[in-house]
Amino acid sequence: LEECAASLGSVTLGGGRLGKFEIRGITFLDDTYNANPDSMVAALETLSNLRTEGRRIAVLGKMGELGDHAAAGYKRVGNTAGGFADIVISVGSDASGIADAARNGGCSDVHETAGNDEASELLMKVAATGDLVLLKGSRSARMEEILSQFS
Repeated sequence: LEECAASLGSVTLGGGRLGKFEIRGITFLDDTYNANPDSMVAALETLSNLRTEGRRIAVLGKMGELGDHAAAGYKRVGNTAGGFADIVISVGSDASGIADAARNGGCSDVHETAGNDEASELLMKVAATGDLVLLKGSRSARMEEILSQFS
């Protein structure tokens, strides 16, 4: 058991699995590997619990394969984001329900973008030194493209 516990200290997660990066004074949480309502809420809770000198920004994309549960899933995520983030950016038309629910959840600074390029441009304008940015969406949303614009 001690050997297992000691080994956990050297584990590295695969790309897009809540990696933490600092670029130009902005801290990014890259959780772009996959998304569902439970993992989105968990990532938002992480965003809210981490110390930051600046604002908390949630950049959230679509969640795949929700079927009949899509509207409820986006609403749940948006409500959570509205309570935890200072700025919420939804990416793509599939994720527009996040923006609507974030407004209802208490966030007054909510943006809807058509895709990753528009989200990148917006994020470059609003993110500042000291901010903490969560990037989260399903694999098919390729949210990591947003992070690559800052590199």
